[in-house]
Amino acid sequence: MKRFLYTVGALMGGSLLASAQTAQTDTTISRDIEIVKEYNPVIKEAGKINTMPELKTIDTKKITPSYSVWTSSFDPRADVVPTLDYALAKEPESNPYASDYFAKVGVGNYTSFLGEVYAPLYKTDKWLVDIYGKHNSTMSDITLSDDLYSGLAKDVESDAYANDNRIRASLLRSYRRSELSAFSTFGYNKFRYYGYDSFVGQASQNGAGSYDGYMQAFHNFDLNLRYKTKGYVEKWKYDLQANYQRFSNRNDVVENTIYTNFMGDYKMESSSLSAVFEMYNIIMDVPSDSSYLYDFKNMDNAASHTILKISPSYRFESNRGVFHIGVKGVFGIGQGRPGTIIPDIYGNIKILDDALYLYAGITGDYRVNNYRSLTALNPYIAPDVRVEDTYVPIDFYLGAKANVLKKVNLDAFVGYKVLNNPYFFVNKGIDSLYHHTFDVVYDKDAGLFNAGLTAIYNWTDKLGLTLQTKYYAWSLDKVDKAWQKPTFELDFKTSYQITDYLRTELSYEFSGGRYALVDGRSLSMDNIHDLSLGVNYSVLSFANLFLNLNNILASEYQNWYGYTAQRFNLMGGISLHF
Repeated sequence: MKRFLYTVGALMGGSLLASAQTAQTDTTISRDIEIVKEYNPVIKEAGKINTMPELKTIDTKKITPSYSVWTSSFDPRADVVPTLDYALAKEPESNPYASDYFAKVGVGNYTSFLGEVYAPLYKTDKWLVDIYGKHNSTMSDITLSDDLYSGLAKDVESDAYANDNRIRASLLRSYRRSELSAFSTFGYNKFRYYGYDSFVGQASQNGAGSYDGYMQAFHNFDLNLRYKTKGYVEKWKYDLQANYQRFSNRNDVVENTIYTNFMGDYKMESSSLSAVFEMYNIIMDVPSDSSYLYDFKNMDNAASHTILKISPSYRFESNRGVFHIGVKGVFGIGQGRPGTIIPDIYGNIKILDDALYLYAGITGDYRVNNYRSLTALNPYIAPDVRVEDTYVPIDFYLGAKANVLKKVNLDAFVGYKVLNNPYFFVNKGIDSLYHHTFDVVYDKDAGLFNAGLTAIYNWTDKLGLTLQTKYYAWSLDKVDKAWQKPTFELDFKTSYQITDYLRTELSYEFSGGRYALVDGRSLSMDNIHDLSLGVNYSVLSFANLFLNLNNILASEYQNWYGYTAQRFNLMGGISLHF
């Protein structure tokens, strides 16, 4: 324990010592705050505020926070293509009435509640201290239908209670050529395992019309300290940060992750040399005994260990494009791969100014998987399952970005990647009765072909259309299918500014071709069809009324097998900014 505390102290102290940098440049502070609809079919989310991007670059150009109250579209290449320096798509629209303080309150059916608040407690040219809090809950039942689950004798009402809370305090100190930032976050998420399993089926056969699964709770704590230059100082640019994360649940599983990141960059006339050093120190503490539901004694990948990642690179830039060549070295100590080298080569070229760009890359990745990231992806994963890290030795992609008549933005790509040990969620079996928690199965060597298209049409300043599609084709070695993963995804959105005070947005999401592995059987999952409508009306210069109608088609789709989504649901409320 002492060694652990010493390590945390040394990392934080080293970051503080770096704050002595001073010189002549802009000292303006900004905190971009995006409020977007983050749709979750279990807990309705009317919006979120990102006060300080976690482990990412912080913008420091404007003093006034900018707000966007509209649904953000997903990037179909977020896991494939590095961010390019040019962006053909328009920036999110700002709310002209936005000011420093923000509060939002919403209520909806399924006994859902939303509360958000953001406040800059202290703000000058050089300092920004702010706080953000959010509550998001639902306390009603969800119907598990006998049409959807053959093991049910009749419909069963399952308690889908969920309560998600987060509070975050942040600090930003701007110097002439650098900035020091810190934040601390505490999160508490309590919910029921409400999904269908054979226990629910037995209760239904015995005449029960309702069923309550058991409770789970996650505690998350973050502490982050960062020091970075705003640009190049002389010819150098660097970024240093240390992050501590603590995850725990009701089953006494505790995971401490200390993440250290250092980036240094040396600029030449038209090129630069850089290196990124990352270190993950993961300290595990799991129960020494097992229970009827979970086998903690035989947990895999539960040893304390260290992962080192070193990524040197060379970057060349010209008025025609960018070329990046580098490698990623990954070394596991105590767990993970003992050592591997991954290529990291990509670039883009301008064919027509502001009209046509081509990009391509041959790269790879080593993803460190911890409880924090896995429960964010699938909160219903069993507590005694800790996923192996994911190794991607080769990831090839090729694409083009185009702008047609300054109104239509197109982004099309194809890619193929090799994954050494991809994991897939499967329903966990206990004594031949599958449970509504999830295990994972691994494939040895898998290939994934993926292609996508994004089209953004800005018809007028008031009306815009967005269409995004993705296609996946897996080549698998040990498993039959890519369990729970879609073959095709589509996302369509259109927004219309009816008046200066009234705006609407209509969206449709589709996901198809998914299969679940349940007790050794392959089951086809229903396609996701989700039609939603959002309305925002500015009643006063500092107040907006909002109404979100989600799953208008009342589709009984499942995000994970056994977990039926809320059917038609709505949330309305008011947001204040002053």
